[in-house]
Amino acid sequence: MSFLLRAGAGPCIACVLAAALAGCATSPALGPGATPEQVQARLGAPRAAYALPTGLRLFYSGKPGERQRYDFDASNRLVSTEQVFTRQKFQQFAQGHHESAEVQRSLGPPMRRKEDGEAGSVWTYSWLDYGTWRLARLRFDAAGVVHGVEFSEDTLADDHYR
Repeated sequence: MSFLLRAGAGPCIACVLAAALAGCATSPALGPGATPEQVQARLGAPRAAYALPTGLRLFYSGKPGERQRYDFDASNRLVSTEQVFTRQKFQQFAQGHHESAEVQRSLGPPMRRKEDGEAGSVWTYSWLDYGTWRLARLRFDAAGVVHGVEFSEDTLADDHYR
């Protein structure tokens, strides 16, 4: 402590703080135009990656109960980011004809996949909905088409479960 109080220690501390802040200022931004390499340098390896006709899609699970989607155009520039674990996103698959590949490209891989023999399969996603852990179960028929979406509270959720 007495070292910090000596005359001349103030400029040294100021230099160290300035260098630290400069390091923060030079990290790549993740806004529009960022490359997949910049996103991976900042966030690490993605949870999943999919080639799209228009470019590339990466999924990241930063916080428990959240999944962020990063879309890149054909020139590998970030064009949009979106939080995909919302009730509205899951509900959009309850209507119409949606195949399992489309669901996975839209939401990323499920937390759990249960094959149900000839009846099809059930994919389970867990997410945090306004402070309450929820489960979304997407039921697929044997042809891999969404047959229904069910919601419930995730009564087993806690930090160790994730």
